[in-house]
Amino acid sequence: MTMRKMVVAAFGMCAAIAEAAWEPGEPVTAYWGGPGYWTNEEKLDDRWLRQLKDGGFNTVWARTPEELDNAARYGMRVIYMLDPKTVWFKVDLDDPAQAAALAARIDRVKDHPALYVYQHWDEPSAGKFSELVRVKEWIRRRDPNHATWINLLPCYATNEQLGVEGDRTRAYWEYVKRYGEMYCPEFLTYDHYQFKTSGDVGVYFLNMGIICQSADARRIPFWNGVQACSWTPGKLASPSSPRIPGPDEMRYLVYTTAAYGAHGIYYYVYCRKGHVGSIVALDGTPDVKYGVLKTLNREFVAISRVLSSFNFTGAYFQGLHASGTTPYCEQALLKITPETPYAELKPLQELTDTTLVTRFDAPGKPTHLMVVNCDYRKDRTLQIKVPSAAELFDPHSGKWSPTGAEFDLALIRGGGALLRLP
Repeated sequence: MTMRKMVVAAFGMCAAIAEAAWEPGEPVTAYWGGPGYWTNEEKLDDRWLRQLKDGGFNTVWARTPEELDNAARYGMRVIYMLDPKTVWFKVDLDDPAQAAALAARIDRVKDHPALYVYQHWDEPSAGKFSELVRVKEWIRRRDPNHATWINLLPCYATNEQLGVEGDRTRAYWEYVKRYGEMYCPEFLTYDHYQFKTSGDVGVYFLNMGIICQSADARRIPFWNGVQACSWTPGKLASPSSPRIPGPDEMRYLVYTTAAYGAHGIYYYVYCRKGHVGSIVALDGTPDVKYGVLKTLNREFVAISRVLSSFNFTGAYFQGLHASGTTPYCEQALLKITPETPYAELKPLQELTDTTLVTRFDAPGKPTHLMVVNCDYRKDRTLQIKVPSAAELFDPHSGKWSPTGAEFDLALIRGGGALLRLP
């Protein structure tokens, strides 16, 4: 059994929490902010579910048992809000009335076929973990068959936000470590929004690498929360404000997430007041990104389904070398031409002419390589040489085709390809 299918907590305080029966199941395509979400007036009804299903989403939000029923009709899994009015679920378990209300809320849905996970908290500091652990343990005793979801802070959070002192990167490692040891999550999730008006935040891959390695160490899957809009519109925008990512940037986010072996991806936001350039407008009118994600979501699921049986063993960059990443080397097991000279990525710089190669192994044997064009501004054709004849995966048909040991690989802006080694 691979780490992506194992949800048994393995270390430290996790022994105190009963083993979970929850299974990750199919790779996740979801959203944050949209139908069924606490700030949205729109109920998760047939109109929204048809659009989400058509758009390649397979996991949705819900606040009520009725919304769970609606999701079940479309074969959707549900992120169920413990508090229908906020993503910060607060409860005093020593108050009999509050404990009884929570018990009633869980008992009403815990056997529902659409229930996937309970949404617990968003971006807690480390000082909050012990309080959250107590609630998780209480819920687990009531319902051992479903996971609880906490979305972690990104690596650019301040020491004050993290609740951990020291160098930013080391503090973030410690933050994720404490969370894993104390909360014993069934999966890791975080969000990272890299697209600014003046350029790209340079620690996107550092963040994903820390989460990926932490998930591997605990033998659990992870989800990546990515930017799909701006929340600083018009005259309020500044050079450091989030910009609206376009279709090619979304492709880059999906393929880099798949390349790190993520089990899930979710987008901020689907639709929400105060946000611009979302996947769809508040009235349901699709943005151009919706049409692109309609394809990308299905490609992500197909690729992640293949890679879930193998172990992520490394990520290598040819071209610009992002903070916290490994330059291209022989461990990547292929040669890329033209070879882009090594250079360090500068703050707010885009990954021009940069290729990401990630490797996946079975015990004692390399099995798959992902190759991603990190340049979302232009298409690129690479000449690839592998030790022996490989195969190329078609995520639409699910079929493999032979490539030989030397071949041209055409990659669209931000796109990627999955190769299988003999």
